[in-house]
Amino acid sequence: MNVLVTGANGFIGSNLTQLLVREGHRVKAMVLPGTDLSNLDGLDCEIVYADVTKHEMLDGLLNGVEVIFHLAAVPSLAWSSHVFKVNYNGTENLLLEAVKRKVRRFVFMSSLVVHGFSDYHDADETTPLLNPGIFTRPYIASKIKCEELLVSYKNKIETVIIRPGFNIYGPNDRMTSKEMLGRLEQGRLIGYVNEGKTKLGYVYAENLAFGLLCAGVSENAAGNTYIIADAEPPYLHLKNLLELFSKELKIQPKLSAVPSFVFMPVGFFMDVFHFLFLRKKMPLISTYIVNTSTHDLHFSSEKARREINYNQVVGFEEGIKRTVEWYQLQKQNDGKQ
Repeated sequence: MNVLVTGANGFIGSNLTQLLVREGHRVKAMVLPGTDLSNLDGLDCEIVYADVTKHEMLDGLLNGVEVIFHLAAVPSLAWSSHVFKVNYNGTENLLLEAVKRKVRRFVFMSSLVVHGFSDYHDADETTPLLNPGIFTRPYIASKIKCEELLVSYKNKIETVIIRPGFNIYGPNDRMTSKEMLGRLEQGRLIGYVNEGKTKLGYVYAENLAFGLLCAGVSENAAGNTYIIADAEPPYLHLKNLLELFSKELKIQPKLSAVPSFVFMPVGFFMDVFHFLFLRKKMPLISTYIVNTSTHDLHFSSEKARREINYNQVVGFEEGIKRTVEWYQLQKQNDGKQ
């Protein structure tokens, strides 16, 4: 199968590209010019350079492509309009070009943030979408609008929407996983709320990549939306996750419980201040971060297992081990530079 992966050198994109190459698919790996390609080192794929916000750069890139996996996005909590432009306008440009070049299927990676923040227990794809307003983060608004856009294209091209578990971890995650492991190893204090017992849905990166592949090849997937999350265990507690990472690192973590009522007013103030004066900057504390820490965010991927043969190919303990091994290798490589 001839496929194109946007954001191929990113966290999820590189894990997906590795899987597609391993499965024998011919991959065009689309990357933003000037970005780091180290996640694609050694992979037998064709690297192509383009900016999805510039339609002229897409001309001809989709010739012969059967399936697009669109992962390129700005996952920022900033209030900048640039976030919406890349995520929504970029998706629209790619969809227009895909229809023009008669691409068969368009797989889009959305986010569970489209549902807003409430306590979700074993929720599914029928959960209502948030109605975005003026104080909805551009990232969240962009994902909602992208989903609406894809639904409107159902009669022009096969579309599949994927919503991964809230917490994605694994190799090549140079933001959350690497930062968390670094803080733990350096003995820096890490705080958590609700005694660290909030139920968090999650997915290991290689399992998410497999779910995306299932969405690309299954006949049942066309026109559907799927949650891709790990099921064993069905959810995590943040405190337990930190303790398990620490155990694999062979260290004693410094953890501290903090009441949520301390964080929420600070997060709200920071959001308002950045919304008014620092839209291009990402707040250190925000209502988004507090909400993901204080609400049970557990969604089920039963529909994906039932309809497109998705399953958790890498177990939780193995995922923890592989993530720590990747982190330690990265630390060694960074030390050599």
